[in-house]
Amino acid sequence: MKMKTSHFGFVNEADQIAAAGYDAVELHIKEIMSFDDLEYQKARKLVKDSGIASEVFDNPLPLDVVVADDSFDFAYYTEYLKKAVDRTARMGARYFVYGNGKTRSLPEGAGREEASKKNEQLIVTLCDIARAYNITIMMEPLAAAICNSVLSVPEAYDYAKKLGCGNLKTLLDFRWFIAGGHPYSDIVEYADFIKHVHVDNPLLPFPERRVPMAGDGFNYGTLFETLKSISYKGYISYEANTFNDYQQDIRKGLGLLKDYGIYPYRYDADIKEA
Repeated sequence: MKMKTSHFGFVNEADQIAAAGYDAVELHIKEIMSFDDLEYQKARKLVKDSGIASEVFDNPLPLDVVVADDSFDFAYYTEYLKKAVDRTARMGARYFVYGNGKTRSLPEGAGREEASKKNEQLIVTLCDIARAYNITIMMEPLAAAICNSVLSVPEAYDYAKKLGCGNLKTLLDFRWFIAGGHPYSDIVEYADFIKHVHVDNPLLPFPERRVPMAGDGFNYGTLFETLKSISYKGYISYEANTFNDYQQDIRKGLGLLKDYGIYPYRYDADIKEA
């Protein structure tokens, strides 16, 4: 079965991800926003020349920003998001992953309700900006260890319905899915709402993330077979930040998918798994 495959990376890694056989690179908004205009044009060309897509971008706000803080400058970050959406759209963006665990965390006690309203206002603003570019925002269910709001796919569904934003959906981050002990039936029940999947070896202690591969100690069969059963149409994206050998590791990740009968759309028998 063909499925879209992606790997996390920086702009200068797009060529290597393409060479390994992936369909796309998943880029970081923080990196795109760090470029001056000339650097941005060079980055845009580099990704385009790699020959693979860049449809999914991560973390629309800097990871150290907290919406609930009194110091959060709503006007400044509204303009920041406008620029982020415009820049990434020119690179092919169709989805934003709203992970940002610290950013969206809520204080305990009396200030929680007001902080929730500020976070909701931020999401509605982001969705409004993104809608003009046909970009969907995906609220990422996280885990209690790093966030205290929206910790499951059903919660993400209810949150989107509450806000009434048609371009607010969710994704499945497999690490946090396993950490939360969530049932695989959630994937089936919310199949139409899950637009993206992140996978890394969930047995390793966070923040270490490694490419899933055969023999790494975890059985990914239930995940991949469930995705096949719902004819999943989004990307399977490997979120890794630690490697023994970058090129070999990312190729072994595709080899694992092949073991379960899943092939990238760019699959070519001449591209050999390590």
